[in-house]
Amino acid sequence: MPATSLGRDDVVRYLTEQSQRGYQVFQGSQGPHFLVLALTERQRINFVLTAGGCQVQAEEFGQPWSIADVSTSAQLRSAVDGIAQRVLGAGWARSPTSGRLAQDSPASNLATISSLVGTETVQAIFDPYLENRSLAELIKVLSFGRGTVTNGVRVLSTAKTTGQIPTLTKAGFDMWLAQLKITGEIRIMSGSEHRRFMLLSGGQSLLLGLSLNSLHKNEAIRLEPDLEDRAFFDKVWTTATPLA
Repeated sequence: MPATSLGRDDVVRYLTEQSQRGYQVFQGSQGPHFLVLALTERQRINFVLTAGGCQVQAEEFGQPWSIADVSTSAQLRSAVDGIAQRVLGAGWARSPTSGRLAQDSPASNLATISSLVGTETVQAIFDPYLENRSLAELIKVLSFGRGTVTNGVRVLSTAKTTGQIPTLTKAGFDMWLAQLKITGEIRIMSGSEHRRFMLLSGGQSLLLGLSLNSLHKNEAIRLEPDLEDRAFFDKVWTTATPLA
């Protein structure tokens, strides 16, 4: 599984998102490790890629006035938001970290979840009530934005939906992988877990108060650093049984 450290792909995905919002993004003359987000003609943010992270540098007329070392996508967004809001004020929209779903707005629900995934990749799914239709629902979520599912995705569920007439099957999972043109593995864990979350690239965890097979309810969702959830997922993964 990919490491939780911030890599060049994570930074590029974030800058691509800002480019789509209309900001100028380019590679600095210093080389591929030096990327730039132009806020105004005289003020910009430099991204200096380091081993396992990135240094975010605010610059005005060539003079730095703020420097932050970040190692996750959440830290990256927070650092840029802080700098950009000082420069642009209300003209810069802070990256969302939470959202609320509603029973009577299914399309908006999918868009809300997609906005929190952003341009990150889904690396792992933890859902005790996962069904084949849940996997199709995730494709719908991602169609509202630019997020993707990583090659080698890991999925954990329970036997709650694999009974005599199963609603989660290995064949269904394999068809989902084939449609996305990726590889992955699904395992069944023991116990009666109720938490639901997705591990994203860049060191983030998207916490869902509901299952992917039933997204359209009145519920809050939020992003958090993935340290606890990733360690928990890895621990459960080691003892889970592959779905046959």
